[in-house]
Amino acid sequence: MSRIFEITEQVASYAPKADLDLINRAYVFAAHAHAGQVRNSGEPYIVHPLAVADILASLGMDESTIITALLHDTVEDTSVSLEEVAHHFGEDVARLVDGVTKIGQIHFNSKEHKQAENFRKMILATAKDLRVLIVKLADRLHNMRTLGFMRDEKRKAIAAETIEIYAPLAHRLGIHWIKQEMEDLGFSYLESDAYKSLLGEMAGRLEGLNHTRERLESIIQEALQRQGLKARVQGRMKHLYSIYEKMQRKHVDFDEIFDLVAFRVIVDDMQTCYQALGVVHSLYRPVPGRFKDYIALPKPNGYQSLHTTVIGPENFRIEVQVRTEAMHSYAEDGVAAHWAYKEGANKASGEGESFKWLKQLTELLQDAENPSEFLENVRLDLFVQEVYVFSRDGDIFPLPRGARPLDFAYSVHTDIGHHCIGVRINGEMADFSTRLRNGDSIEIMTSPDQTPSRQWLQYVKTPRARHSIRQWFRRQERGTCIRMGEKILKESIGKKDLGKDVLKRLECADMEVLKVHLGRGDIPIHTLLDAVDQEQRKLPLKLKGFKRSQMQPAECCHPIPGDPVLGQFSSGSGMILHHRKCTEVSDMENKDWLEVEWAAQPGQLFQTGIEVRAHNERGMLAMVTKSIADASSGIEDMRLKQRGGEMTELLLLVEVEDRKHLAAVLRSLRSIEGVASVSRRNQVGLGENKKSSSRALGETLRDFFSRKSSTTNR
Repeated sequence: MSRIFEITEQVASYAPKADLDLINRAYVFAAHAHAGQVRNSGEPYIVHPLAVADILASLGMDESTIITALLHDTVEDTSVSLEEVAHHFGEDVARLVDGVTKIGQIHFNSKEHKQAENFRKMILATAKDLRVLIVKLADRLHNMRTLGFMRDEKRKAIAAETIEIYAPLAHRLGIHWIKQEMEDLGFSYLESDAYKSLLGEMAGRLEGLNHTRERLESIIQEALQRQGLKARVQGRMKHLYSIYEKMQRKHVDFDEIFDLVAFRVIVDDMQTCYQALGVVHSLYRPVPGRFKDYIALPKPNGYQSLHTTVIGPENFRIEVQVRTEAMHSYAEDGVAAHWAYKEGANKASGEGESFKWLKQLTELLQDAENPSEFLENVRLDLFVQEVYVFSRDGDIFPLPRGARPLDFAYSVHTDIGHHCIGVRINGEMADFSTRLRNGDSIEIMTSPDQTPSRQWLQYVKTPRARHSIRQWFRRQERGTCIRMGEKILKESIGKKDLGKDVLKRLECADMEVLKVHLGRGDIPIHTLLDAVDQEQRKLPLKLKGFKRSQMQPAECCHPIPGDPVLGQFSSGSGMILHHRKCTEVSDMENKDWLEVEWAAQPGQLFQTGIEVRAHNERGMLAMVTKSIADASSGIEDMRLKQRGGEMTELLLLVEVEDRKHLAAVLRSLRSIEGVASVSRRNQVGLGENKKSSSRALGETLRDFFSRKSSTTNR
């Protein structure tokens, strides 16, 4: 248990001018506010704020942050008001306590919308002052240390949340020891059997590993001294979660992991880093492709070091990191190593190259209309490993591993991405699906006539690129969404006026915003009806006259224009159309099904399934494909299956304009000599020849045609 005098002594050691009396008064204030409260462990509640303050003192945080740690739960869990905090401890502390309080708890088992709103609060509070997030990380770390007193279900939920959200955030701030401890603690609760097994394996090797560590420390230290280099060498064991991740990623056993010990060589200046690296490479043979220069190319979170892997004694691989004292301090404590009291208050705002990720997330937050989309962006942005590529002018751009050329284009500028027509990688033309690699030189070609394609969403990997493309389509389709929203309002509630209370419940600023959300599908019909307190209406509603660009045929039943269809909104995709007999449309009481009038448009083709049964005759396949081509249709996919009685069954995914065009294709196929039967095959129970479907055809087209097997013909 931490004691307040130990915390103040530690603060005084690195911040002699800190107001220790104010810290003591904050402790007394918090102890009084939490009097009578106990934790799950049975300890007095004040133990927790003290532990959080102790963690922050070990990071060298300023007095306002230490005081915030002591008070961080008073406003949320006691009768203390924010005004009281401001009155006794100043506006700076009050803002920090307010920021931490507003973040609240993030529960993975809650509704996604609520979860997304909690992320919004976290990012906004952090963008205003990074100390909010640092206090939150310390708070979570102590909660993880005492997680054993909670019930198993809650332990696992909190552990999963910690590994998915808080550990990556600690990594983003460069506070690696907090990240590693969080991961190991979370691992121990989520995969307790694997954790215990790995712990036992490490314990069995500990003596040998420690001997190896001490011996190699001495060898490297002596080699550096012989070259006149002043340095200190530290060996360390890799933490358990990183070993477990490597075993899972490479599909190997513990006995096949050889780099269990890593070494750090810490020197005085940057030039000596490269000299020390040369000494290490002269001792042991380096592994090709395993050298990384994070000094010349720092990681996005500001981390700098030289990384190399060498073949050590007994052919074991050894990871070695070379860095200066300043780099080492930042590698351990991240942003806290250069905090406000050391280098100026501008650090609190999260400005600078190391926090571009935070600025980008804040921009996404401000633009994102759909909370689920923002939540997706947060998760994607936190879990990244970087590759470094160069622009034509030589500027360096860090991108997530697996990024594509369009990700680079959008990272340069949104307009560059929107108007991209081609890309050269290292001087050679490349397509949009090419994976970028470290050191690639990228040149983007643009045209003012180019606009984004929905297909681009299949290529891009970064939240920024995906969000920019979606936003472009939203702006283009806003007018259509408004008209669709107006029709939904008219059909569902008539001319009834909606008051401010209804708009507030629907989280819409005005009627235009409501229409856009309805037209896009962000607000389901039943949510609208519940908000206006309407009685159950007869559904589905009938909607006519919408643009085809807003309608997408469902892949489960492949409807085509002219089919009786029902529509259901899907956020970000417009209206998804299903055939009335589709198995997805089994519950006609569902309030979100809409009856849609879907007319054909010349030149627009849609996929649907056809089953052809024919005699095994030479040239039959050629005749079938020619017949389809003669009917002005095309084959998107095909599968053949042999049947008894010298019969062959062909399952075809063809492209037609509407039911009339499909009928022409079916007539053309039936005219072929040797064809026994032709029928439409959309889904189980749907089509003209239901009784002829065999067990083998009991799969839906969605499953069937998504399987690109070796028998597929184009």
